[in-house]
Amino acid sequence: MNSIQEFYVFLDQSYFDQSDVGEVTLLLEELAKKLVEKNDESKAQLANLEREGFLINKSFDQKAELDNGKIDGLSWQMSGTYTLKSGEEAPFYWPDIVKYDEEKFKYFEERYNSCKNLFAKVEYGLLVYFGKKTRYSKHRDFKLELGELLFTLCKQYLGKAADDQASKGYFLYFFHTLKLAFQIAKREKFQSLLKEIVLFTFSAHLTWNVSKEGTLRILLDLSDLMSEEFKTFKDWIDFDAVILKNLQGAIELEKAQVWGAIYAINTCIEIQQKKGGGSQDLILKKARLYEKLANEGEGTRNMAALSFVEDALVLYKQINSELDIERLEIKYSQLRGKIEMGRFAKELPQEEVEAIQKQIHNTVSASNEQDIISFFIQSPWYASVEKSTELAKDLAKKSVLLSMIPASIMDKFGNTIEKFSSDQEKEELNFWTSYGFQFQMGTQTMFDFFMEAITAKKLTYKSVLVHLEKTWMNESITREYYGAKVKVIPLDILKPPLKYLFAEMEDYRLDHKNFPDLLTSTDSLTLKIEGLVRFFVERLGLPTFKFRPKGKDVVMEKLLDDLLADIKDRPLSKPDQVTNFDEDDRILIKYVMTEKAGLNLRNKVAHGLLDFNEYSLGNLIVLFCIILKLSKYKFVPIQKNKVYDSYR
Repeated sequence: MNSIQEFYVFLDQSYFDQSDVGEVTLLLEELAKKLVEKNDESKAQLANLEREGFLINKSFDQKAELDNGKIDGLSWQMSGTYTLKSGEEAPFYWPDIVKYDEEKFKYFEERYNSCKNLFAKVEYGLLVYFGKKTRYSKHRDFKLELGELLFTLCKQYLGKAADDQASKGYFLYFFHTLKLAFQIAKREKFQSLLKEIVLFTFSAHLTWNVSKEGTLRILLDLSDLMSEEFKTFKDWIDFDAVILKNLQGAIELEKAQVWGAIYAINTCIEIQQKKGGGSQDLILKKARLYEKLANEGEGTRNMAALSFVEDALVLYKQINSELDIERLEIKYSQLRGKIEMGRFAKELPQEEVEAIQKQIHNTVSASNEQDIISFFIQSPWYASVEKSTELAKDLAKKSVLLSMIPASIMDKFGNTIEKFSSDQEKEELNFWTSYGFQFQMGTQTMFDFFMEAITAKKLTYKSVLVHLEKTWMNESITREYYGAKVKVIPLDILKPPLKYLFAEMEDYRLDHKNFPDLLTSTDSLTLKIEGLVRFFVERLGLPTFKFRPKGKDVVMEKLLDDLLADIKDRPLSKPDQVTNFDEDDRILIKYVMTEKAGLNLRNKVAHGLLDFNEYSLGNLIVLFCIILKLSKYKFVPIQKNKVYDSYR
């Protein structure tokens, strides 16, 4: 393919859809390079604009945040920072939809009117619709046609989703496209189209084969939509039939995935409450499912069984089921003494896993080496401290009985290493528990992203070193040892372990039989991170030592927890302590390095408490991520003997 016109023809004659976006954007990237080589800059810009158009996220859930590169309905694929000529860093968004002018949207308008590929036509149309920059974008005829095209496309996706040979991703494409069509019809008051979509949604839900393996996600998504849009659906559909179908689905889900059955019944309860009907029978079914989870956990002496008994007990109290309440209270008391420390895992639906992996693949394919590093710095896979705090409060509301009992953290040897007795301590434990849940999910996503970037050769020792050499870690610090001044560079202690890590990963990339040496890299990077934090505090102009509690004549280096307290920005106890250090970064370091309710890696490594089988590549990648996060800061003098650290 050598011209933009060839691409237009190729696209018109193709059967490309959402599942082929990666292939389409790769074609456009290669075409743009060829056009640049031919000095056809204007056509190369069109190829790049086409590529961006397919990668822009399009959804009514996207709200305008101009400072964060978003407008209503449209947002970037990736974000990061870049360095200005002045040396300062500025935010970077790609594609930067906020900077799109009317000319670009007119181009998408032309492509919408001329393109014959249904998927591509819809993509161009959504850009015009959400962009609102052209006169055509305001025409009701255009909006109606776009809604109808989206409806047609979603029906095609549903047909493919029903095909056993097709990708499970079509379930997600179907539902996303259906929601877009529904929202356009509703917002623009296209009553005829809206009714057609409502009846189609109801029919798709009602006729779906609940015994079809791995496809019940579609049943839950459709019932969720009908519940959320209850006022719109109630005049045209029978919600009793929706509840009945969900209960049929719950029976199938219960065979393999009890959580899915609970989710289905939750939607039934919401619908019944909106109808104004009683939901006692549904709540009873939900309580029985939590009991089933508790019984499964009890069989393996899993600690989660306690939580499930609690959940069931709360539900029985809602419906005043006295016999069940009495039975569960006895069971709870008995269960507490039987539970052993263990793990409880919830498997994500396969279609969600596939969608995440595809998104990771597309993101890595569209990124350069610096973009990859920026993703580790920004860490979109991790929840914020604010989000974890909200989840902790929700956990506290649900854990009525557990909140009355002092909690302990035991190590693998059975030693109690931390106790949470007071209300404040229990609140702290709730936070770390909710943070830990989010951390596990985020680390799995980061692990997949890391491996994809390694495989694509877009994350290497060289690319990481090039980045780190531009940061404060490559700036010398003058110290005085025994009266002699010595210059030290923080990066020097990182180079050997990072080089070793990437050498091991390269061997693994070439042959998966060469599993990387996790022990050496983990031990080294864990201790190097403590050194980096110490360097960081030193750059802030703060002391890295303290007097021992037993006497003011004996000095010791501060512990890592002391250093992490020093870099906290505006703590309640020291409101004048301004460091501009990102609290999300600080909490991540604390959870991974020193928190007993977290990984506590620093203590475990320093005292040799990790067995060989406890070293994991996931933990190693988290350590790598922390190093990159620490690299994002700059130190800007504000007055003598005082500095701010700032990041952008």
